[in-house]
Amino acid sequence: MKKLTIAAIAMAFAGSAFAGDQDSADIHFAGEVQTNICTASLVGGGTSVQLDPTDVKTVSAATTDSVMKKDFAVSLDCTAQGSKDSISGASYDTVTGYLSPAKGTSINSSTPALDNTDVTAAGAQGVGFQVQNKDASNAVQTFTSADRVAKVIDTAAPMVFSYNVGYLNTGSGTVSGGLVAADAMFIATYQ
Repeated sequence: MKKLTIAAIAMAFAGSAFAGDQDSADIHFAGEVQTNICTASLVGGGTSVQLDPTDVKTVSAATTDSVMKKDFAVSLDCTAQGSKDSISGASYDTVTGYLSPAKGTSINSSTPALDNTDVTAAGAQGVGFQVQNKDASNAVQTFTSADRVAKVIDTAAPMVFSYNVGYLNTGSGTVSGGLVAADAMFIATYQ
């Protein structure tokens, strides 16, 4: 079967190679793979934002605005570059940043919240994490590029992207007690 498929594909391409009255153009592709331009990290260190515990009744009532919010910020440090013009030889003026769900974390289909990834018997049900962007009037994050916030690149001091995160009733069944976890990644794009 493999030989027949390969022969059929070869014949399809061979037929076009012998057709008359064809025009062609050469196309050159070029690009560059850069090292990280700046360094992103969680302000205060580490890689986790730990929310305080709450109760089922409080989360059950939180259907549009999250509860037990905790502030966090992502620092984007470009100071090692020295100047905007030395950022990988390009002349970038701005950077946009936003949060996206990390591998293994999904966005809830009913609310713009990250679904709980703790699906063990100890995991809470009907609860997710809602993130709000403090740099954009506490806009609820959809975890897509539509959430991008632009900042002028500063090579003298780190740029800070400020957020808060809280528990939200996702409407995915009755809220039950248990552990809640989710992962997001910060994406920076330079222009």
